[in-house]
Amino acid sequence: MSFFFDTGEIEPDKDTAFLDAVVSMSSNDSSVFVGAGALRNSDVFAAINIIAGDLSNNRILVPKSGVLETRLNDKPNENMSGRDLKFALAAQMLLSGNSFALITEDGFQFVPNSQMTVEQDDVTGQLTYTYTPNGQRSRQIAPNNILHFKFFTQDGATGISPLYALQDEVALQKKGNNLLKGFFDSPSRNVLQVHKTDLSSDAKANIRNKFEQANKGALSTVILDDSMSLQGLTVDEGLLKAVNTNEFSTQKIAAAFMLPQSMLGVEQVHSSVTQVSARYYESSIYKYMDCFTSELAFKLGKQVIYDDSRLRIDKQQDIDNIIELVKNGVYTAEEAKQKLGGNAI
Repeated sequence: MSFFFDTGEIEPDKDTAFLDAVVSMSSNDSSVFVGAGALRNSDVFAAINIIAGDLSNNRILVPKSGVLETRLNDKPNENMSGRDLKFALAAQMLLSGNSFALITEDGFQFVPNSQMTVEQDDVTGQLTYTYTPNGQRSRQIAPNNILHFKFFTQDGATGISPLYALQDEVALQKKGNNLLKGFFDSPSRNVLQVHKTDLSSDAKANIRNKFEQANKGALSTVILDDSMSLQGLTVDEGLLKAVNTNEFSTQKIAAAFMLPQSMLGVEQVHSSVTQVSARYYESSIYKYMDCFTSELAFKLGKQVIYDDSRLRIDKQQDIDNIIELVKNGVYTAEEAKQKLGGNAI
């Protein structure tokens, strides 16, 4: 069994899918969508920006290895900051279900999905990673030398993007936006009827072209003789209002990414900012954080945790967590004091 990322030409704006490409990742019968074209949807862009932003703006702590912590957060390689590396890994994982980074002697190197092929042995389940940099020869990478982030997986080897569940919802949203765009691009449609005549197709086209040319200005005066009548065609205002106020797709996108709906602009009457923030932390972001820290701990053999202090509303919970980490030997008493701003435990 194998799964791979296609590097073929991208075909934009398909009616049947809102992503740029469909990539077959043959883990039995599953298919996964990838492509930056998904970011043309504002709700998808906002969801990924919120999650990837929080995963990249908060530090990953490695209590027993200051050097490794610095490489993860400050300078993973010569070309990227720690923030950029974490953001790219998070965004790619959310878009395609998988993201990769090489573990090097000096830090970590981001690998685009188009340059990575992963195969899984049907019998042993062993994964084989083949890295093909642009214009260079392929080489195999040992599994313990590569970070492979995947948030949702059916088999522990293949990641699936939240976008996989959103084909119908985003397609519906796109069609509604196209309807509104078409209305404002051409606010009026008219039927010009010529009485008591039997016109050929060419004659009809000629009359239409001359009529449109004579009345092409928005404020042009329409002049008709007794043989003609003009009737306007309009789009039902109720339909336009329904399309403009429809929040169904936005709600589904928020649900797929496990975000509170209000974070994507859907007003929730009975929720305060504090409640939304708490719900986001409890039900959303920590699960994405765990995806990162579990892979890092597994591949690096180190205790790895996220510094989520800027996300927490309950400061007492911060204190309790640090005390618990001291009890488990993760922090020393002195380190805990620094975390708590000098307060004794």
